[in-house]
Amino acid sequence: MWVFCCGMFRSASTLQFQITSRIVKDQGLGQQIGWIDAKRFAEVRKECESNSGFKVIKVHLCTNEIAEAFHNNEAIGIYTFRDLRDVYASYMSQRMKPFHYLWNEGLLDTCLESHRWWTSLPHILVSHYEDLVADLPGEVQRIANHLGVTLNGETCEQIASDYSIEHQQKRIHQFKQTLLKTERNPDDHREIVDYHDENSLLHVNHIHSAKTGRWQEELTDTEAATIVNYVKDWCALNQYPAAYFLSDEKENTVATAILPI
Repeated sequence: MWVFCCGMFRSASTLQFQITSRIVKDQGLGQQIGWIDAKRFAEVRKECESNSGFKVIKVHLCTNEIAEAFHNNEAIGIYTFRDLRDVYASYMSQRMKPFHYLWNEGLLDTCLESHRWWTSLPHILVSHYEDLVADLPGEVQRIANHLGVTLNGETCEQIASDYSIEHQQKRIHQFKQTLLKTERNPDDHREIVDYHDENSLLHVNHIHSAKTGRWQEELTDTEAATIVNYVKDWCALNQYPAAYFLSDEKENTVATAILPI
């Protein structure tokens, strides 16, 4: 059985992957495969076809072949999403890219399309980022239940504690130290922010702030209004109340200079 940890960008999908892998390995129910390019699923499936139990994968995008695995009862999914303004602010920080770069890259369209894919599939556990970070032991329990695993409250608390921000920051620090001691391949042209630890999948600058509503401090009024005007219906459908939006005056303040040509 394939287990896709497939959350939205910058919405704790790595955390869900870590917790899921931990439960699967602790219970002797399978293995952690790691992050894959969704387009390589056919290749990975062939490589692992003889492996039994759960096979835990992290992806962000969905493909027809991945969707087919769900409809054939060969896969289950664990998905998380958050306010798209927070996604945007977090992605700008992690990628170290300006607003217009991610806009022209199509970040919002990618998030919206992926959300439609994942939430339309069977056997998907869907979590709001805001609920996940507010009650991580509860999220551990929900993931365990989705896997068909029984965990007591103490075990859920312990797993949640092991993946606290403090412990995650320690993992990132250790990875950075290892990276600094590793000779770079001259043919590897990745930016430093693209490097990640193969086991934890944490990037060198993975965690900045777990707070919700960070967009209010990190996006300009014009940037926030531009996003709202693009995804307001989606936000309303996904339990982000209208009162959480900008005022009408700010909402209508859209600078065309930052929109794609």
